[in-house]
Amino acid sequence: MRKAHCTPRYTILGSILLCLIACLALPHLSAAQGTNTLAYGQTVEGRITNEAFRTLYAFQGQQGEIIDALMRRLDGTLDPALLLLDSDNALVARDDDGGDGLDATLSAVTLPRTDTYFLVATRFGQAQGSTTGRYSLTLERVGVASDPALEEETFLLRYDESAVRDLNDAQPQHLYTFAALRGDLITIRMARISGDLDAVLILADAEGNVLLINDEAPDRRGTLDAAIVEWRVPRSGNYLLVATRFGSEGGNTRGAYSLLLSRVPPEALSLTPERAALLSYGERVIGQVTRTTVRRYYIFQARAGEVITAEVTRTRGNLDPTLALFTADLAPLTTQTEGRRGQDARIVGYRIPRDGTYMLVVSRFNAETGITEGEFALQLSARAGN
Repeated sequence: MRKAHCTPRYTILGSILLCLIACLALPHLSAAQGTNTLAYGQTVEGRITNEAFRTLYAFQGQQGEIIDALMRRLDGTLDPALLLLDSDNALVARDDDGGDGLDATLSAVTLPRTDTYFLVATRFGQAQGSTTGRYSLTLERVGVASDPALEEETFLLRYDESAVRDLNDAQPQHLYTFAALRGDLITIRMARISGDLDAVLILADAEGNVLLINDEAPDRRGTLDAAIVEWRVPRSGNYLLVATRFGSEGGNTRGAYSLLLSRVPPEALSLTPERAALLSYGERVIGQVTRTTVRRYYIFQARAGEVITAEVTRTRGNLDPTLALFTADLAPLTTQTEGRRGQDARIVGYRIPRDGTYMLVVSRFNAETGITEGEFALQLSARAGN
């Protein structure tokens, strides 16, 4: 972990004050809006302005993982600063110019626990700073620190890494733990490698409440494999997974298996109704309408009588946005009721008819035959009905 440091570009007293601000003026995560998700190996771009001087990116980290993060200036006067916080808003690491030039980098940071972490992309001085411009942010997992005590209790399961083990009468099940973000679409596959093993998967929350059980992969019937396919994570946190056999301790099959946890990449969410991105009240999400992707899909939970307002605003390009509301099975409810042509579209004061899941669809004027494209911001809010 790099040490916090100040640069000689300011007076000594000014530098000390700005360093203290950078370390102590942390964002209030529970009230943060516009939080984005970030996956290992992913690079995203953003912009720091005087009105929006920081952006939060959430990612799931496992205890002992070693990460690198790099925030690089792309244009403007931006002097990048990068902070890493845990879910309790505690500062884990920070840097403001440990990379090349003014770039900010967090190098070889070991995550202290399995948790939801937040990378804060900001500028030197944060609210008191004056630099602006576009940046890129890259997150990488570069290693894993061993934790024998943890391994004795459970096995850590990470995205896209296979676990291979044996089940038999002496060891009829294995317990795994993994972390996931709310809205993730995850798939867990337990495939037999040898023997006559009849695989079973049991998914539970961190308190041990069973959420799903599967003993036959829905897309591989007759194989004796087990799978949970594209399950949407209801809340960010840790989950438990039991890999076992039919009958568990009372079963009689045995053999080796491979276990794989994967998820739909964040950039692939919202491309189809089946893979709609999850939206919450008060959340602000960023998306794109392009020549090849003319619709984006977002689902949310609502209660009967709630009065919702949804707004989509063009943030880049020449996009002429449209907005429509549907039921979960794509029965149309309403289209935009307000907005400025070529700038934004809004659904204002729509009363939810019944408890359930609803879908917002962002597109462009004339949809497939339209010619505009670009980036947009979507925000949803609600108030109680009278």
